[in-house]
Amino acid sequence: MSITQRNQTRSQSTADIRHKHVFLFNNTYQSAIFLNNTPGELTLKMGSLVVRNTASPAQVIPATTDNLADVIGIVAVDDDFVLDTTETLDINYGTSGDVNENELVLPSGVTLDTAVGNKTLRDVLNGQGFYLRKTTNNTKFDN
Repeated sequence: MSITQRNQTRSQSTADIRHKHVFLFNNTYQSAIFLNNTPGELTLKMGSLVVRNTASPAQVIPATTDNLADVIGIVAVDDDFVLDTTETLDINYGTSGDVNENELVLPSGVTLDTAVGNKTLRDVLNGQGFYLRKTTNNTKFDN
């Protein structure tokens, strides 16, 4: 959820409230420890893709262009978290169900049509049990 204040006077304040829905229906979740294994600071957001950390199976790490075939879930956190290199965070991640494809946070340069071996990323996620839905946000900020 994000709140943006547009104007403020002595007697009136206008705020725009936006709530993102990544997980739509019939979702299942698991818990894990997220490890920032990137060389710099990372902002973990709702809808980011994760893969299993082969060095420590209790941990998940961010998906990159090199490991898209290994995606095991989609991050389910309430807020954005800024993590330094090697910093960890207890998270939940979705493992199946209906997902809003417009709210997925993909690695830089990656789309759902990016080739992953002889499949697309969309095929990989569908194979995991995610049903990607295109949704429209009908929010109109007007007072």
